[in-house]
Amino acid sequence: MAVSFKRVFAILALMGAAACSPASLYSGEGSGEVIAPETPLVVADGVGPALMGQVAVGQPSLVSAQLPATFETIDAEPNCRMPRPSRAAKVAYVYTYGGGVKTPLHYIADGADADQIAARMAMTKEVAKQVSREGGFIEGAIAREFAGFAKGNAVEWAKRVDVLVTETEAPVFLVLTSYNAVLWNVQLAPGAQIDGIVVSAYEGGAIANGTTARRTGFMGFDGSPNRSCRLDGRGKPIPTEVRIAGAKELNPDFDPRGYKERWDAEYRDAQKFFAVDLRQKIGKAPTWLLNDARGESFQAVLVGPVPAQPFAQQPVTRLQVPSYVAPYWGTRKGAFKYFGLES
Repeated sequence: MAVSFKRVFAILALMGAAACSPASLYSGEGSGEVIAPETPLVVADGVGPALMGQVAVGQPSLVSAQLPATFETIDAEPNCRMPRPSRAAKVAYVYTYGGGVKTPLHYIADGADADQIAARMAMTKEVAKQVSREGGFIEGAIAREFAGFAKGNAVEWAKRVDVLVTETEAPVFLVLTSYNAVLWNVQLAPGAQIDGIVVSAYEGGAIANGTTARRTGFMGFDGSPNRSCRLDGRGKPIPTEVRIAGAKELNPDFDPRGYKERWDAEYRDAQKFFAVDLRQKIGKAPTWLLNDARGESFQAVLVGPVPAQPFAQQPVTRLQVPSYVAPYWGTRKGAFKYFGLES
């Protein structure tokens, strides 16, 4: 029995670490969704609320039937060399854990190409079959479950978040961070310029309508050769008194004495991150901190002022991905087939 279970655990080694629930990866076919005009934008503190339709109109067609642009691969620098903001640039720091709208970009992030991935997953399924034949009922069930889990979790599904840049007084340097996989759709108002873009994400990220490869950097964790370089993603620092007030709304008898010291330390640490650490890592203090959707879905952010007239979004003419991902554009079924994961 012990020998057979070793084969089961071999499946885990072959499939690698799994980060998502399989159920969330089988729904829908991946045609792009439209962000509604009434969607609130994520804005910096001190900026009044703004809606999508007040800033931009029209959206690029991102559907599974057609790749909008050829994939452009950007090397993931293992020694942490990243573009830095120019002297004249303003910096926008964006962070979201997840969010976005459905887009048909799928990929596996482990530094292998599609053929290598297909071979690895075929071996995983063969191990599962062998355990099922040689082991008992429970062993076989575990092996089949692990094989299915490997298939469901191997392919990431990137969501799209729009970055609407309306700042025209200076070039803008974008620092785009997330946990979940995001396709950052960069849209420029007339007169806006991009100084550079750095993407840092746990699961991975991609850029639509970015800038030159020389001024673009990717950092990641899942499968990335530069995982040690990844920037922390941080939400808005929340003062202790605000957290206590929220807890008391849920439970009027809440006693903050067991939490106050830790929450004070977390608040100080978050303030230091934005005031000191982030500036040291990026090279310049951010002008915009865009990390608070104020209870709404994180779908689009505003970098700059609300324009007098909304500008028209442009089609996607450039798709950039980091070198450690093997991307696929299309349906979910097509992605599984491309990576050799079809049933």
